[in-house]
Amino acid sequence: MKRVIAATVIAIGLMAFLQAGEVNATQPETHVATSHTFPGDRVKHVSNIAFTGKPIFMMFDTATCPYCKKTRHDLVEDPYLSKVADGFDLYNIPRDQPQAYTILGNDTTLQSLVMLYKVKVTPNIVLLDSHGHKIWQLPGYAKPQVLGKIMEFVQGVDSGKYKKAEWKDYLRKNGLI
Repeated sequence: MKRVIAATVIAIGLMAFLQAGEVNATQPETHVATSHTFPGDRVKHVSNIAFTGKPIFMMFDTATCPYCKKTRHDLVEDPYLSKVADGFDLYNIPRDQPQAYTILGNDTTLQSLVMLYKVKVTPNIVLLDSHGHKIWQLPGYAKPQVLGKIMEFVQGVDSGKYKKAEWKDYLRKNGLI
């Protein structure tokens, strides 16, 4: 009996997911900015992410995600994280607003980005070096001290101070594992 109930729940969820995908697939993609902001928000709400020479912080979020709001708040209010974030270009990718994007000169869609980075939860932070190579991906909320250390590692990889393969040693050295 439990298997029948579980199968029914999964089937209903799958049908809802597929129907939502059909609705989103028929909506035109636009270049409107998101309204997921609060006063002092540092995360840019644009559809064109260009090369600037800085590492890139992309946060996939939704308007109803409390931990997304907390992460954006931490980027402003936490002195350590705010200082580290100064070395990044910070961008928001709203999952609940389908639109077209230009990422480092390449045209793409929200759906393609979600599939490329396998985004299943929000917040989902993707950290790229200044050349657009993914260095780190962090699904879910991280405390400012943890997120800041990870962002420092990405800066170190970008500057040549660290190699990407040294991440475990870096985390141990900084007390994260």
